[in-house]
Amino acid sequence: MNTEILRIIEGGLTNDKRKVISYSNRLADRLSQEGDTVFAACIRKKIEDTNVRPSVVADALRNAPLDLDSRLQIVEVIPPAESVNKIILNSLTQSQIEEFVNIVRNSSKLEVQGLDIPKTLILYGQPGCGKTSIAHYISNQTGLPLILARLDSLVSSLLGSTAKNIRKIFDYAGEFPSILFLDEFDAIAKARDDQKEIGELKRVINSLLQNMDAMPKHCVLIAATNHPELLDRAVWRRFLQKVEVKMPKDKELVDLIRLFCGEDQDKIADLILNTKGMINLFEEISPSDMKNLFDRAKVKGILEGQNDLSISHLLFSIYELQNGEKSEDEFILYLKSKGLTQRAINELTGISLRKIKSLTANK
Repeated sequence: MNTEILRIIEGGLTNDKRKVISYSNRLADRLSQEGDTVFAACIRKKIEDTNVRPSVVADALRNAPLDLDSRLQIVEVIPPAESVNKIILNSLTQSQIEEFVNIVRNSSKLEVQGLDIPKTLILYGQPGCGKTSIAHYISNQTGLPLILARLDSLVSSLLGSTAKNIRKIFDYAGEFPSILFLDEFDAIAKARDDQKEIGELKRVINSLLQNMDAMPKHCVLIAATNHPELLDRAVWRRFLQKVEVKMPKDKELVDLIRLFCGEDQDKIADLILNTKGMINLFEEISPSDMKNLFDRAKVKGILEGQNDLSISHLLFSIYELQNGEKSEDEFILYLKSKGLTQRAINELTGISLRKIKSLTANK
């Protein structure tokens, strides 16, 4: 404990706020272990309430860890983004995320009551469904910077360095209040009984488990994976909350369409939502792909001299995404199969009504 106090004094005398915060958190951890949870919680509350984060983040950016082989930074520090203050999820997922946010916000209060709850969350689901956006949202709601580590790039370096890099990342995240976000988590957390994996990667998993277990109590850990079935069971058990992020349906689809149309495009959004069969086109499309489709349609509209997004281009882009490049005839039949009327296809695409009727007469 004396070591932590001396380091805090050193940090104060040299105006090293990052050192003060790091060793204050270590002191709080030591006090908790010795049973003085009230004083430990007071220290953490003081850190949370003191507005030192901007300068701490600036210091952190200058001291980000490097991969020894490539000499490249292995993390990216992202300040809380004000733009990510809302996410569109189903009600169950939204409540799970808000519960986690409340745990992080009230960790000191929970500690005073003797509740030692790990602030760990794993997000899983299909690509493009919003896992990264959720991590940024939690950063926004808690005011904590996001330390983004893309683990697929870590493993692509020499395997002997991977365990060292993991240790560097966890040590770095423990130095100041932050959220460590491990994207593409399955890259280092695959089951140790996977016969295809070599011994070195299995040792990496053991290193990961040790670092997760040794995380300081003030640390927040979020992981994301598209392949939860590949994860080692011991790694899976380390997470307090496990949240599946599903494809949008029903109300989420409506909200996403309005969001991606833009605030000044209510008429376009109403046209999409009120045209029979149109919403069916967006089923099984991830929010990430939806945003790209709407952005492309807006660009097309601007280039064609329109003020609004190009509905016809939006429809064809959806078709192309799901079916690849095919003929106009197949495009018409696709729209009809989704429930659009002949008249709607004509008005939205500009394709002649005669051709549409001829192709879809018996469909």
